[in-house]
Amino acid sequence: MSKICAIADLGTNTFQLLISPLSEFRVEEHLQRPVGLGMGAMEEVILQEDAMNRAITCLAEFKQVFLAKGGDLNHFYAIGTSILRRASNSKEFQERVFFELGILIHIIDGIQEAEYIYAGIRNSLPERWEKTSLVMDIGGGSVEFILFKGQKVLYRVSLEIGGLRLKSLFSVENEFNLSVVPDLDAYVSKEMKSLLEVCNEAKPTVLIGAAGAFETILDIENRPGDTPASCELDVPAFLQHKTNLDALRYEDRVGYPGMKAFRASIFPYATFLVEKVLRELAINELWFSSYSLKEGFWFTELQSSVSQP
Repeated sequence: MSKICAIADLGTNTFQLLISPLSEFRVEEHLQRPVGLGMGAMEEVILQEDAMNRAITCLAEFKQVFLAKGGDLNHFYAIGTSILRRASNSKEFQERVFFELGILIHIIDGIQEAEYIYAGIRNSLPERWEKTSLVMDIGGGSVEFILFKGQKVLYRVSLEIGGLRLKSLFSVENEFNLSVVPDLDAYVSKEMKSLLEVCNEAKPTVLIGAAGAFETILDIENRPGDTPASCELDVPAFLQHKTNLDALRYEDRVGYPGMKAFRASIFPYATFLVEKVLRELAINELWFSSYSLKEGFWFTELQSSVSQP
């Protein structure tokens, strides 16, 4: 029996688990849970007690699933991103997780996060992909961008403009409202200034969205069959769905065909970012990749591992 590994992506909004053999990349289990670790922590940047409890409950479930499949905790890799980089009590949370579950959390910086995301996406795309492309991974706290052509990365950056963060700054009675769009646009334009300058020179022709919100965009398109490793999305359909969803309140957005309830509150902020990038850079081609940080971690850190009998 080959050894397996577990890679847990501890996002600001969602925790995800990937279980794969160490000897070859193959998804044996994929779970995602709406933990909301960053809820209530966007302004003062302090993890809330109830959020930490939800996170530990989720990690206990991930650990149980992994051990039930014959996993060894030495091959359980928990990766902390935006909110755990920023929270003042992040160390306290990490110590609690290790004490209660024996799981060591590795906090990575934004650039390392972007590199793992790029590695994941690069392995999901068709062979001989030579288009100048911009990768976008929208998290709850941060958004990672990677500009590349062929096998060469031209630019990468992590910006603190994730969906949960934008919602904390621009909402009306804790709701997305079209009245906030001018201020939201001005804020995001300032944060994205350097990125847009670089991209206006490199002229990417494709925007590739990594998992998360882009998976919901795919779901809303209502395509039959299993989720592909990567595929092209319908830009006019996306823009029409965005217009429809922007006009809805949260309770109505939850019921929109293809919408995941745990993404509904921050989805308008994610689609705002996608539409802004498409418009600012005059990009007409949009792709989805189901591979992101977890898969990229495997290809970067574990691909050379040798399975022992």
